[in-house]
Amino acid sequence: MVEKHDVLVVGAGTAGCTAARAAAERGLDVLLLELKPEERIGEKVCADAIGKHHFDRLGMAYPSGEELRTRVRGIRVYSPSKAVSYFVPGEGFILNRRAFGQRLLRETLNAGAELRDRVKVLGPIAKDGFVMGVEARDMRTGSKLAFYAEVVIDASGFFPAVRSKLPPEARMPKRLDPRDYCVGYREVRELAAEPEEPDACLIFLSNELAPGGYAWIFPAGGNRVNVGLGVQASRGRINPRELLYEKVLRWSIFKGSRVLEAGAWFIPTRRPLDTMVWNGLIVVGDAACQANPLHGGGIGQSLLGGSLAGEVVSDALEEGDVSTSSLWPYNVEFMRLMGARNAELDVFRCFLQRLSDEEIDYGMRKRLISEEDLAMVSEGRPLALGRWEKLARGLRALGRPGFLMRLSRVLGLMRAVHEHYAAYPREPEGLGAWQKKASELFATAWRL
Repeated sequence: MVEKHDVLVVGAGTAGCTAARAAAERGLDVLLLELKPEERIGEKVCADAIGKHHFDRLGMAYPSGEELRTRVRGIRVYSPSKAVSYFVPGEGFILNRRAFGQRLLRETLNAGAELRDRVKVLGPIAKDGFVMGVEARDMRTGSKLAFYAEVVIDASGFFPAVRSKLPPEARMPKRLDPRDYCVGYREVRELAAEPEEPDACLIFLSNELAPGGYAWIFPAGGNRVNVGLGVQASRGRINPRELLYEKVLRWSIFKGSRVLEAGAWFIPTRRPLDTMVWNGLIVVGDAACQANPLHGGGIGQSLLGGSLAGEVVSDALEEGDVSTSSLWPYNVEFMRLMGARNAELDVFRCFLQRLSDEEIDYGMRKRLISEEDLAMVSEGRPLALGRWEKLARGLRALGRPGFLMRLSRVLGLMRAVHEHYAAYPREPEGLGAWQKKASELFATAWRL
């Protein structure tokens, strides 16, 4: 069986539905391919949180009714000893992922896209250096399928069905460095009583508790919480479920609680791919590493990436050119809107993952990074340390001049990385030199 469409979207998650909807709204013939059955689209193991500003950016209606588990007013970050905590304000929502995903799917189908569920994409069909479509298998019948399109959008998630099988000239990695993703496990639990802060997301930093990652307790409505733990994949064969049960679920808040949902997954925690386009192809969402590197949250980033992909594909098809050059504006615009910020955060993530618990406690106790700093970083604004502020912080850190010097170098590197990504090349020909400099900057980040 062979089909031909304007656009094929692989994966009906947040990024895929948003991309398909944006392309269909511009009058394109869009086919959405998904492995899950239609009624399960939207299901994903996740902390389920998203900031309000992501909806404002895209002019989307806020989640309500069944989609909304609860509202939150900010994040509280605890030091490893829990003796110090920072509260970073920020309105947001905790989603029912299945219900939210079903809403995105309905909107996509209403825009005119077609869904084919229970289809497993096996890899790209490429010819003369262009992605022409995908090979797939109908999971109902076991039969092989071939779908052709002018452009393929790979929104297939952490294990990308298309990106992982591209030739070297596409300049996209087949797999990620284990330092750049976490293995996570989470449960939704019903507590014996409502949590003390039912409108705050709690994050616990500790390399002993969660090596290279963090533990979390997020509200899930009433006396329900989403509790989980992620560990950096490069730390060895650490089982996050075992850590959660050994280290977190023994806390008094969980006495008498019961499990409602459970699951594990992989979480990309790095800057976006150096390029997310090739001839006839755009990669979006987790497949493109578009999540926030500090906390792995990617719902809002996937909404942005998917929406932008649909727009760029439509413009390219209108011009009759789906080459790398024609799709390149996707790279440029994503780096401008989100990529430079995420790259800057990735530098800070590299620094945090190399600190001991005692150093994290010290830095938070001395307020070397304050609540205001964290708010600025989370919003993508660079940290501006004036001369007097540097002096004041230095006086507080006299006991550890080496630690302060490392922090100062990290802040400087964050600014340099932000500037480099903000100056992303406007043409594919500039990628080689830009990529070389980016690699050098992040090699430095891992040494600090």
